Amino acid sequence: MNNLKNKPFDGLVRWGILGCGDVTEIKSGPALRKIPGSALQAVMRRNAEKARDYAERHGVPRWYGNAGDLLADSEIDAVYVASPPGVHLELGRLVALAGKPCYVEKPMGASSSDAQGLIDAFVQAGLPFFPAFYRRGLRKFRRVRELLATGALGKVEKVHYRLTSGQQLNCTNWRLDPQLSGGGLFVDLGSHVLDILDFWFGALEVESCVAGNRSGRGQVADFAQARLTAPGQPPIEIDFDFNCTGEHQEQMQIVGENGTLSFAVFNLEPFQWENHESFLPPFDPGEDFSAEHVQRGLLENVMDCLRGKSQPWATPEAALRTWKLMERILKSNAP
Repeated sequence: MNNLKNKPFDGLVRWGILGCGDVTEIKSGPALRKIPGSALQAVMRRNAEKARDYAERHGVPRWYGNAGDLLADSEIDAVYVASPPGVHLELGRLVALAGKPCYVEKPMGASSSDAQGLIDAFVQAGLPFFPAFYRRGLRKFRRVRELLATGALGKVEKVHYRLTSGQQLNCTNWRLDPQLSGGGLFVDLGSHVLDILDFWFGALEVESCVAGNRSGRGQVADFAQARLTAPGQPPIEIDFDFNCTGEHQEQMQIVGENGTLSFAVFNLEPFQWENHESFLPPFDPGEDFSAEHVQRGLLENVMDCLRGKSQPWATPEAALRTWKLMERILKSNAP
């Protein structure tokens, strides 16, 4: 029997998607059909024709033009909120009132207040609630966690992340609208970086930071820099610049006594290793981290949680921590 408060599912979990936009085309939607014991039963978009088109292309039995109709469907057991962040809280509360577990796109609302509101709604309803910080479910980033946990890099001395691109100059969608995005490209992409750092090093605090808008494009920050700390962990520096006219560059560097591990956060290409004193790479340099549907790993964990077989890899509490960090950085307001 499905759809029970505080009790595990023991049969097929039938999903509905609120907001079947781009993120659901490859990253997540097909995974809900392919995971054993999971089915994608219905989708919804405010543009009903686009919902119908999605349903026909993906073999989804039903489609709707408003959230209320999907939530009233008795054959929907769990709901994936895949809309822009500005409506996460509104839709999440409706899902909780409908008595259904929820998987919500990151960053989980458009503010820490939204994130707390979502947590409160599902705690009050006694229902499971999962944020879609899916890098926690990808083998590449779980491998980094393993290397850190086993001390394979030696004592970690520092961590540095940098992303430079012209994305702010070329962006034309909702990500530059602070009401919908919560804070622009830094919130959209930076939330992934901050969350994965939380996954590896634990709860982070801001030691110093600066952010602002140099381009004059949009009402959101186009650069952000911060130095982060965590108890017993190395200094962590992050640097985002979305107003760069040069080549797109992105790299995470973890510097340990034995060597430096370098890699991108926004692709699944292999690690690079720089030896220190002839230490060999503590991993297979040719390891394949590719994933057909990048959210599948985390969604498999969500399914195991719904069946009472696992604990969540991505938690609402961690997502709330990330939101508070982003707000602290964005409020620094560089002159």
